Amino acid sequence: MKKRLFLFCLLIGVGCYAQKAHVPKEGSKERKEILNILREDFGEEKNEILIRVDHFLLNRNWACVSVTPLKDNIEYTEPSWSLFKKVGGVWEAVNWPDGIEFNDDFELIDLPKQNGRVAKLIVEKYPSCPMDIFDK
Repeated sequence: MKKRLFLFCLLIGVGCYAQKAHVPKEGSKERKEILNILREDFGEEKNEILIRVDHFLLNRNWACVSVTPLKDNIEYTEPSWSLFKKVGGVWEAVNWPDGIEFNDDFELIDLPKQNGRVAKLIVEKYPSCPMDIFDK
């Protein structure tokens, strides 16, 4: 009986602490750090670019972000998505396509789905990357 109670409490505890993907709050340190990395791509124009966040899920040390850069409320470039990993307390963009073979390039355009081919390839390459950061 005591063993069952112990196992039950253990399972409840593990379930409570299991992390799930979440959207970081606007203004949070994590959100600012990651969006600032994306802004750097625009060089001198980075302060003129507004980034509309279309998808932003974070779980542990991984984040998947899809954004549409805007300038004067007009789409400045095509929407794009990126993968980030926190290394040594610092967020870094992950160049995930390196070493992955693709049959066709069109799959890179859209945000990977949790059960999609690209998401599976990423998680296969980076086993610590949680599948739930990708779009459902």
